[in-house]
Amino acid sequence: MKNIIDAFKSEGGKHCITNSLKQIFNFYGYPLSEEMLFGIGEGLDFTYINLENAPMVSGRSKVMEFEGVIADRLGINIRFKQNKNYNKVFDAAKKMIDNGQPVLAYADMPFLRYIGMDENSHFGGHSVILFGYDDEQGCFYVSDRDNSDYAIRTPEGSIREDYHLVDYVQMQTARSSNFRPFPANNKYAEFDFSGFQGVNKNILTSSITSVCEKMLNSPAGLKGVSGIRKFSKEIKKWVKFDNDKLKRAGITNYFQINADGGTGGGIFRNMYGIFLIEAAEILQCNVINQIGNQFIILSKQWDIVADSMWKLFETGQSELLSSMSESIKNIYEKETDLLTKLRDTIQNP
Repeated sequence: MKNIIDAFKSEGGKHCITNSLKQIFNFYGYPLSEEMLFGIGEGLDFTYINLENAPMVSGRSKVMEFEGVIADRLGINIRFKQNKNYNKVFDAAKKMIDNGQPVLAYADMPFLRYIGMDENSHFGGHSVILFGYDDEQGCFYVSDRDNSDYAIRTPEGSIREDYHLVDYVQMQTARSSNFRPFPANNKYAEFDFSGFQGVNKNILTSSITSVCEKMLNSPAGLKGVSGIRKFSKEIKKWVKFDNDKLKRAGITNYFQINADGGTGGGIFRNMYGIFLIEAAEILQCNVINQIGNQFIILSKQWDIVADSMWKLFETGQSELLSSMSESIKNIYEKETDLLTKLRDTIQNP
């Protein structure tokens, strides 16, 4: 049997989950930009994660937590489901497609072979949309971030497909993966938009306030602006890594910061800047518009760090670490100032 949801339109995007959500929202007739979804979901964050294979930074809030905030803010119901028995998950996906419902599913990136990632670079929080299947070919129709008019860079080169045909075995491996961080564990989502409420000033004010609070006053030293300061210190210790681990840290964090890794540029700071510009129009606040533009400028400084990470991956030169540390320290100071100004502005418009 073969079934494709004809009404579903695959689209490329900047970040996996916001692009997946954008496609779902569009499909059900509630269009919002990726940046607006990112901002409403309080997506901006920072965490320094000390993993065994290589340290990794993250610039957004936790998988599932982010989606839950969007649901609460906008009055929609997102039901997250999973099952240890993949056969039941497989059948559920086909049933949803038969009922005309595209499936937002989570998958471990290196097991989706079209992405071309190293087999040890696990990230199970990656989201895709399943919008069709073909039993004869044994595959799902999958919409990811790339599109015919939206190319993305992978370790093996650029890809720009409207959809990917992923065979059933490959999809099972990717969806069933329990590798950290953020194991996929057969998770998927179902949506109910019956209680949807549009974006308004209260939603925007609450979302921006929450981001400022968690970034400026995180109780954990590895998170928020404190985490950025920690990153500037910890990166000097990478000099102790062997060459393979040092290069792995370089490529891992390049993709965590640069737009090629699905951050929208500058470890999500570019996306948040665009969100603030969109929000400023609704809030009728020119200062927030200015802060948004400053976040976009700040994102370019993060991208300079990402470029150094790529060079670290290519050369393994530990001499790069000292200058990266200074750059990250400078970013910490600027980001702290920006978020403080944003907090003060949103509290006293």
